Amino acid sequence: MRIAFVINQFPPNITAGLGRYAELITPHLARDHELEIYTLNDGQQPVDEQVDGITVYRPRTPLLRGRRLNRTRRAEFLLLALSVVVSNLRYVLRLRRGKRPDLVAVHDSTNFLSGLLCHYVLRLPVVFHVHTTEYGVAPQRSITDPLNLFAALERWLARISRRVVVATPEVRDQVVAAGWTRTPIDVVPLGGTFEPVLAGLDRQSLRAAAAARRLELGLSEADRVLLFVGRIERQKGVYQLLEAMRAAAAAVPGLHLVIVGEGDELGVRRIANSAGLRGRVLTSGRFVQGRELLEYYELADACVFPSLFEPFGLVATEAMALGRATILGDGFSRIFLGPDPARPAARFVRASEPADIARGVIEVMTGTALRRALGDRGERFVRENLSWDRAAADTIEAYRAALKPRRGAVKP
Repeated sequence: MRIAFVINQFPPNITAGLGRYAELITPHLARDHELEIYTLNDGQQPVDEQVDGITVYRPRTPLLRGRRLNRTRRAEFLLLALSVVVSNLRYVLRLRRGKRPDLVAVHDSTNFLSGLLCHYVLRLPVVFHVHTTEYGVAPQRSITDPLNLFAALERWLARISRRVVVATPEVRDQVVAAGWTRTPIDVVPLGGTFEPVLAGLDRQSLRAAAAARRLELGLSEADRVLLFVGRIERQKGVYQLLEAMRAAAAAVPGLHLVIVGEGDELGVRRIANSAGLRGRVLTSGRFVQGRELLEYYELADACVFPSLFEPFGLVATEAMALGRATILGDGFSRIFLGPDPARPAARFVRASEPADIARGVIEVMTGTALRRALGDRGERFVRENLSWDRAAADTIEAYRAALKPRRGAVKP
């Protein structure tokens, strides 16, 4: 099968979970199929490149010019959106000139222009991957859209697509409730972020590096570390977490919250200082990945991701894969409870209620046996249930179904 993959992030341009998804699933897809990637260029990558047998096309635009854009800031989000639209036009021109693919996989609705033009102009089958619902479907959205234009645009893109692919049953239910009922929907859970890394991981070396990083952060061996990884913005539950830290810090001696990610760092510092948490909340000030990110997870006693919504949430797989007790907001899928809800793989909290986040944090941080049990169950859940090989196989199955005549039923 010849597949055109339209996606905003691809290595080395990784700034969020979407980039990690592209990095991890594409080698499996390219193993038995011809894969072409159409992606953004920050001005520092070649336009045409072969990466491990995958053709990568990154058209340059004058809008980025090597800048790293922080999409949590309105002006930079708009600049990024404009760059996506311009790049989408160039993707379609390239597809029109080149060898015709069997289908076009459009990742997220920001690439709507490629999807619509491929369908209406190039007459190509389109599969729509939904990696986020924060623009037009989720109850709490990251953009202001009083006329619901983005929601209508997403429904349009879903309607012209042969299949819609989502990562969890909860996202499927969300989009069906939003009126996406004319296209079959496939649920394809993702793999674990660190799946390729863990096989050859030198844990002793990682522990030593993590201990050194604790010292760099000014943390003693006696300090308790609660780790948050992700964009610093409202949808990730950061502000509710900071409010919860007042009660948690009072109940857990030496508790420190370490926030790894980019976004509203100034807001975090302002809220922490006004809450009397000066020195108890530390931030990386930037997006972190690779070995450095592993070190942050290793130095943590527990991890907390109180997201108001998550289409999947690869950060949960990262923390759990490394055996870290993990606290999740109820915006995460219930698949992270594991196969036996009576022995959950993660501690769930109500993300909109700081008091409930605080209760979860206190329970986990003061309960040594609970931390160990959650860490063991989480690691086992990721190892036994999440696989990129399986995710790729299920994705190819959805693509094959997309090439058959449409029947208009939601696949359970």
